[in-house]
Amino acid sequence: MAFLDSFDISGYGLSAQRVRVNTISSNIANAQTTRTAEGGPYRRQEVVFKAVDFNSVYNQALERSTNQLGYSDPLKEGLSGLKPNPAIMSVIVDKIVRDDQAPNMKYDPSHLDADTKGYVAYPNINPVIEMADLVEATRSYQANVAAFESAKNIASGAISILQA
Repeated sequence: MAFLDSFDISGYGLSAQRVRVNTISSNIANAQTTRTAEGGPYRRQEVVFKAVDFNSVYNQALERSTNQLGYSDPLKEGLSGLKPNPAIMSVIVDKIVRDDQAPNMKYDPSHLDADTKGYVAYPNINPVIEMADLVEATRSYQANVAAFESAKNIASGAISILQA
């Protein structure tokens, strides 16, 4: 594992959890939204993560940058020598999916978005579940910050040893 890989892995985790917190916040903020630009009530969104081989992401970026510089590998060895075993895993946001469950129907004939029978379609969002997800995402974010800080302290200690 390269010296700075732990910083990158924590950074990917921080970025992924930030997207998750923003998505959950959007769900909470729109829990009562009955009309959207798409038509109908707001649809709950959920973040899907994907585990990636950190080294393959690094090697692909390195290959792109060397190709842009016009570098060619004279021995045709490729970057296979840079991949340690086992692979270092990281996480990225794969996609944000929309929950297509049926909306909650509430009887309110005076509402502007009521149908002909007097029912209004509200988003199928449970604030308790969203808050639990938000706490979990926040804790995961804090764990990534702690891992980043630990890596920083280790690096700082190594540098101070080298300077001595």
